[in-house]
Parts: sequence; structure tokens; C-alpha cells
Amino acid sequence: MHWKIFVASLTIALSTFAQTPSPSLSAESSGKRPFTFEDMMKLKRVERPVLSPVGKWVVFGAEDVDLEANTKISHLWIVPATGGESRRLNETPNHEERPRFSPDGKRLIWSSKATDPSQIWMCDFDTDIGALTGKPHQVTNISIGADGAIWSPDGKNI
Repeated sequence: MHWKIFVASLTIALSTFAQTPSPSLSAESSGKRPFTFEDMMKLKRVERPVLSPVGKWVVFGAEDVDLEANTKISHLWIVPATGGESRRLNETPNHEERPRFSPDGKRLIWSSKATDPSQIWMCDFDTDIGALTGKPHQVTNISIGADGAIWSPDGKNI
């Protein structure tokens, strides 16, 4: 099972955000130059990929850095485990990370900064189409914040 996650993670890291270099980064248009800190900050950072229990989907966080605003934000993305186009899982402006599938794969939890401090949110998940169904809802209200939730083996508790 771990090798499947490793292969899925590697596939995502190498292909999901592969982009044609912008003209400012192209060796042909500007000559060769060293890769800079600013170049590195333009790259998305793939974090914590999780494979759905049926092995059909990989959900992961992808972090963007805004140097001018001195901020970073992570959103949840999904991609078929066999490869293909990735897409945002939840179109919110909130920082979202650390997704976890329920053992049956029919629900997804994650940490979100939709509230301050971060709390755990949950939504139903359609394993056939790889999409959230219904409206995400907050499941914790802890004064110091909640993060890194995991499911019980039977999926009845978080």
C-alpha cells in the first residue's frame, strides 16, 4: 500500500503542475541564468497526498506563496490515481490542508482556516466522480484550533 502512495505522490509531483516555462524563465528567450529564489517561490508545493480507500483518487494540498504579501495558502486538489488532469476539490479562498478519507471513502475531512483558529471540516465524497457532494461543514469548535484529524478504523469517529 505504501508503494502505491509513493508512486501516486511522485506522479503528482512530476506531472500535476508541470507547466511550460514562462518567457521570463525560458533559456531561449532570455539566455541561461541561475534558478533563483523568486523562481522557486513560483512553484506549487505538493503536500500530504492521500489515496482514496478504493485506490481511484489522490487528494493533496498544493501551496502557493505570495512573496509580496508574505503569505502562503494551500488548497485541496484531486487527481485520478492512474494519472490525468488535477482540479481544485473545493473552490474556497480558505487555507485547506491535511485531507483524510473515511475508511469507506465516502467522506473527507480536512483542516481549514475558514475560521480562526483552524478547525476540522467534513463533506461527503462521491467516489465515482471524485467530487465533494453537499456542503462542507465544520465538525470541531476547539478554542485553540484543531489539526491533523484521523478517522477511527470503523469510520464512526474522528
